[in-house]
Amino acid sequence: METQISELDELLVELIERVAGELGVIIYSLGIEGEFTDEQLSQELGVEINDVRRVLFALYEIGLASYRRTRDEETGWMEYYWKISYDRERDVLRKELEKTREKLDAKLEIEDGSVYYICVNGCVKVSYEEAMEFGFSCPKCRDMLEFLDSSGAIEQIREELEKINRLIGLLS
Repeated sequence: METQISELDELLVELIERVAGELGVIIYSLGIEGEFTDEQLSQELGVEINDVRRVLFALYEIGLASYRRTRDEETGWMEYYWKISYDRERDVLRKELEKTREKLDAKLEIEDGSVYYICVNGCVKVSYEEAMEFGFSCPKCRDMLEFLDSSGAIEQIREELEKINRLIGLLS
């Protein structure tokens, strides 16, 4: 069970780093309870307020942060009160994994249902129909097009889909 939890934690960190960068991981790992302002967090961490805002909005976009907005009576400026949504981790991970699974399913369908040819110099990858149109020579450099064995790529996609399905199962 411990390995499953750490695997999901690693996946969460990877997601946060991808969408919000290293600062996003730092902010999320602070374990902040309750509301805070971007200004408070900026001062506490000693980083630019715009960097904090960028991270918080990125976390908001994937569902790991929420905010409420009020107008400061003295300045007239809008103030954002943020809250990190630690209770949404599993839902966010499941949603992201399901999006990835859909993309991989579509890619598998394309790879599995097509025959490709590739330029010996790596210029282009074309379908069988396009290769026939080009007379099996590269449209860029005119060298030969060779059959591309996609079985390795197909197997890799299938393995990734198995892993994703297993992870989704852990989240259920």
